[in-house]
Amino acid sequence: MARFSFETARNKDYKEVMGKEYTTREHTPEDLVKELLFLIPFEKTDFVVDAGSGIKKVWFDNIPTDNKDEVEIDEGRDFYEYDKEVDWVVGNPPFSEFIGFIFKSADISRKGFAFLTNHSRINQLTPRRFEKLKNKGFYLSKIHIFGVKKWFGRYYFLIFTRIPSNDITWSVSNYGK
Repeated sequence: MARFSFETARNKDYKEVMGKEYTTREHTPEDLVKELLFLIPFEKTDFVVDAGSGIKKVWFDNIPTDNKDEVEIDEGRDFYEYDKEVDWVVGNPPFSEFIGFIFKSADISRKGFAFLTNHSRINQLTPRRFEKLKNKGFYLSKIHIFGVKKWFGRYYFLIFTRIPSNDITWSVSNYGK
């Protein structure tokens, strides 16, 4: 159904048929955000930034520390221009900017970063990109897989920390001809 809705949104008759305009902006359900933030090993004094707080500020409002900041491009604060060092970066970045947000986070984080993403963006985390993150001192340490009924497909919450995981490995080798 979600795929059908996305494809038909390009058709001008969609608005007439459905009675509303399709949007590619989906807000993360607040109960899910609370569950995902609970998976991050925050300390009380950690400085956390929401990398794209959006209109509803659901991630920002639920970060379990008072020492926090937010950026939102629609409010004139571009994450790529953020120059403060932080303990953690969290959020639901624009899918088209997923890899850029990962590497920007690796540049400004002391402890780690955690982002929600979908199956197609996970596929962008190539072994070479994992190597680049390793060279910056970060490792994928946890993956939480879940579904949201109103969204299409599976979703993943990825937590990167400075602690290597023996359970998550990769290889830069390519096999076959």
